[in-house]
Amino acid sequence: GKNDSEADARELAELLIGAFRGTGAPIHVNLIPVNEVAETGFKKSNKAAVAAFAKALEAKGIRATVRRKLGSDINASCGQLRRSVEEGRS
Repeated sequence: GKNDSEADARELAELLIGAFRGTGAPIHVNLIPVNEVAETGFKKSNKAAVAAFAKALEAKGIRATVRRKLGSDINASCGQLRRSVEEGRS
């Protein structure tokens, strides 16, 4: 159930291009790899898949930035810290 394939990137690009067609507005996508939280079952994509996704967007003329992840090694990334706090309340 990931959406990190090059085909997914092309589909996103077509959707964005269609939505912004004729506006002259630049399109820029921030790619934020998921933060793994044990209870969600989500797994982050590997670096090669993220790079290929960004490259596929850029091939369609859409700028893409892969955001840095900080704090995941100590469970302090977005979603991880909240989850650990909520667990402490139960």
